[in-house]
Amino acid sequence: MAEFTPSEIALLCGGPERVAQCALLALYERRRVRVSKATRRVTVVEHIADDAVQAALLDEVPDSGFPLGHVLSAVADSPEVASVAGALAARGLVRRGVRGRIRLTLKGRAARRELRATAGSSASTGLAALKRDAASSPVTAFAALGPTAVEDAKFRHALEAEDFKPVSLPHDWAKTAQRNSELERSHIPDGQYLYY
Repeated sequence: MAEFTPSEIALLCGGPERVAQCALLALYERRRVRVSKATRRVTVVEHIADDAVQAALLDEVPDSGFPLGHVLSAVADSPEVASVAGALAARGLVRRGVRGRIRLTLKGRAARRELRATAGSSASTGLAALKRDAASSPVTAFAALGPTAVEDAKFRHALEAEDFKPVSLPHDWAKTAQRNSELERSHIPDGQYLYY
């Protein structure tokens, strides 16, 4: 079997979003980023990247942090992830489908089945056949199997949860809030509730 990088395994087994998640996990494992479980916010600790996808992720996050969903979407649509797809296309494993989406070829689907089976096996030939170095094994397992392969429950929960939606307030919320606070301070009953 040909040797794949974790980004290539992620693209074959989970698509562009998984490539971004893999880069995030690699940075998280090396304590270069923090991911808040409660707010799903990514903040950068160190601006050191091991590959182009990790560099794109670090560039996407401002100093104040950014919501996880937005970061992953932006990195999945980045030219760095497209170059990973281009390398796999040159090997005949993927092609561009309808609307530019990445599609696996027959050869790519066979490689995906083999990668998932190898990653899921507990044999000594399992992930050892996939990884380039020992430090990438958690990332490689995540690339092939998805969030279920992540041992860190906090990180897994942050990946599986959805971003918070902004609260939509009524148009005149400031006037209403000011009026209510004035009424509370004056201890005068609101006129609309005086008569039944």
